[in-house]
Amino acid sequence: MSDDRTGDRTVAVEPASRLGVTWGFVRRYPVIPAAIIGLLLFTAALAPLLAPIDPLKADLYSYNAPPWGFPGGSSGHLLGADQVGRDILSRIIYGARVSAIVMAVSLVFGIGIGTTMGLLAGYFGGNVDELIMRVVDVWAALPYIMVALVIVVVLGQSFAVLIFLLALLSWPGAVRLVRAETLSLKTRDYVALARVAGASNTRIIVRHILPGVINLVVVSATLSMGSIILTEATLSFLGAGIPPPHPSWGSMISEGRRHLDGAWWVATIPGVCIFLVVMAGNFLGDWLRDRFDPRLRQLH
Repeated sequence: MSDDRTGDRTVAVEPASRLGVTWGFVRRYPVIPAAIIGLLLFTAALAPLLAPIDPLKADLYSYNAPPWGFPGGSSGHLLGADQVGRDILSRIIYGARVSAIVMAVSLVFGIGIGTTMGLLAGYFGGNVDELIMRVVDVWAALPYIMVALVIVVVLGQSFAVLIFLLALLSWPGAVRLVRAETLSLKTRDYVALARVAGASNTRIIVRHILPGVINLVVVSATLSMGSIILTEATLSFLGAGIPPPHPSWGSMISEGRRHLDGAWWVATIPGVCIFLVVMAGNFLGDWLRDRFDPRLRQLH
């Protein structure tokens, strides 16, 4: 127990109360999800410095070496090695770089396209709205994984094709959210005053409506993080993602699934990484949605 002095008063601070304050802070703010996403970005940015071994270097003497601390493991491979002796830790680190780059670029293009189309559909309405929303409905009805596999067969397996596929996944959700908010904002008095003052449609959309939907765009992007990483892992697992031998978490699971009985770490460790990042993105997106939506904020 310690004392905090305020003027002439002495307030006793129990360790249990400190623990309660800390737990309340963790529950109120997404500390753990933000830390996981931050660790992903940090690892992606410094992958060449953090990786202890070249992720493509094979060492048959380390065939399916277990993680350090398990029988047969060594400090040379802290998380073990795969079926050709490549270091799991190094491949996890470089796989984080792949996931972060793919996620960031796909979100920029996908959310950017979705936001633009949502603004146009909500502001102009009529035939423009009908055309855009029918395109969204048709796209939502397509079996995405099958379409992605067909595109990879036609265009070939490459980093650019993967980003294109994931951008196609992320834009429809943003269209619906932005369109709904634009329908509300365009009836506000300040938009009517701007129109009376002679502002062009482009100026009204960019200067008066876009700032009002930015919060929804941020929430949509955050909620899409998990689905994009999970889809990238799925495509890589099916052989339609990052071309080998470059490491990605999905391809590591695909390569390790044949050795689950004797070398569970090859597939389990990247699977745990995918799970943590997807859950962190979902929790962070839920928290941002609650913070940005005044109706939900009143419930807390």
